[in-house]
Amino acid sequence: MKPSQVIAFSGVDAELVGQATMTDRNADERASRDDDPTSWFEPLYRETDLEGDGVPWANMETHPSFRKWLARHDLKAEGRSALVVGCGMGDDAVEVSRRGFATTAFDVSPSAIEHCQRRFPDESVQWHVADLFTPPADWDSGFDFVLEIYTVQSLPPRYEAQVIERIARLVREGGQLLVIAIVSQEARSLEAGPPWVLTPSHIEAFGDRGLTVEDHFVHEGGARRGDVWVTTFYRPSGDGSPSDGTLSVTSIK
Repeated sequence: MKPSQVIAFSGVDAELVGQATMTDRNADERASRDDDPTSWFEPLYRETDLEGDGVPWANMETHPSFRKWLARHDLKAEGRSALVVGCGMGDDAVEVSRRGFATTAFDVSPSAIEHCQRRFPDESVQWHVADLFTPPADWDSGFDFVLEIYTVQSLPPRYEAQVIERIARLVREGGQLLVIAIVSQEARSLEAGPPWVLTPSHIEAFGDRGLTVEDHFVHEGGARRGDVWVTTFYRPSGDGSPSDGTLSVTSIK
């Protein structure tokens, strides 16, 4: 039987998008990203090195909020595989892989994937170039665990519904989605970013896609722009009802 699969979205650290190389926030630059939201990632990764210099969201280690989540959850890896989306420099994908998952990771930037392959030549992760907007058809409802870190907020607001829908569709029945995002009450608009920090309603929107809230906590002070929300969703098997989007908040430092 084909092993079940996991997706992890290591994605862009949207707290820092727009800094370093991509600091230009004038109207022309925002309009360019609004028209072609992913094209700027490749030049950024092409100019960096294996230390991630110039990539402001490159932690070069497991994301700290993901580490806090891992300390609270016992991941069952046996017989399951992982797909890491928006993997950047690859650290979160390697974390998932080392926990026993058969892990695939992708990024829209070919140079990012080249860096991952060079940084982790002995890891069992399968690295791929792919676009979240047009993922392979066989990824739909194909994975047991989706880890989404800051991806939605790295893209202009006009794409938010499409991206949330695309991520949610990747979760198979019985699977989980972990969403890690900087959240504030600030309204999203093209002029407000990048980054385009999410609001509580954007996190709750995942619950409108047939997913149920399983666990939620707030990593207080986890980002300069606000607290980091760490929310686990579950897609019920069979005729399970979707979540009503209500989040019970637990705060941790």
